[in-house]
Amino acid sequence: MTLKSGSQVEIWADGYSEEGDHYLFNAFVRASVEEQRHVEVTSRSPASVEKVLIVIARVPTADVESLFGGPVGPDESPEGR
Repeated sequence: MTLKSGSQVEIWADGYSEEGDHYLFNAFVRASVEEQRHVEVTSRSPASVEKVLIVIARVPTADVESLFGGPVGPDESPEGR
């Protein structure tokens, strides 16, 4: 993402959404119930209480100039894009 200040920020996430005046970046992780007490859980897998989607970053939309995605697989490289 490029901020209005010109700075670029790279966030490794499984996805993002817009919530109010923020972008929320999420990651799908396996975490014990105890570990989940220390993070913001936004969704849970019906298959396992330990598979959850957590917020890993919250960025004000007013600070963002542009937002773009990167590679979607472990063998993909951002070179040549």
